[in-house]
Amino acid sequence: MNTNKYLIPGAVVLAGILIAGAFVYTKQAGLISIQEAGDKTIAFINDNIEEGATASLVSITENGLVYQISLEINGTPYESYITKDGKFLFPSGIVLKEGSDIQEEQTAVASESFAQCLTEKGMKFFGSKNCGWCAKEKTLFGDSLQYVDYIECVGDDDQWTKECQDAQITSVPTWQLPDGTKESGFKTLEQLAEISTCSL
Repeated sequence: MNTNKYLIPGAVVLAGILIAGAFVYTKQAGLISIQEAGDKTIAFINDNIEEGATASLVSITENGLVYQISLEINGTPYESYITKDGKFLFPSGIVLKEGSDIQEEQTAVASESFAQCLTEKGMKFFGSKNCGWCAKEKTLFGDSLQYVDYIECVGDDDQWTKECQDAQITSVPTWQLPDGTKESGFKTLEQLAEISTCSL
């Protein structure tokens, strides 16, 4: 499914973010509630998608300076973000890091004992074969990925698998944490170590 048919063009939105992003939050006035943000996002998408397609809200959470929105369009999960003033909607987020930090992440590889510890703690990694951030997450583990409790969410028919539907996974990558809660988004090895108390 081509998300460009359902969400406003990413280039236009990101251009708006780049122009205004540094200044949007200098004022606290005019921010909308989390419920208003969810309602506004779904209304906007439904007003701009092809006939016969319907978007529905799955969940919405605060994520820094934006609201992170999990939604479905005709049963297919998507993830979007809306600024807290309700002015900008965009279909993905990019974490900007210093070059040295990126290089450090790319060269770090988890040990077998660390991967095994995550599994022993009850952590599960939900991902998909066509998810770029999932591929990056897998790269951090290298050969140790075989010791991670990894669940593939896209089947041979390119549909969301029953296991991931039953687990209420709406976006990938998602990690199930030791307490049973789930948290979406790419995690560094350091973040996983902090969450799990496993030693790198």
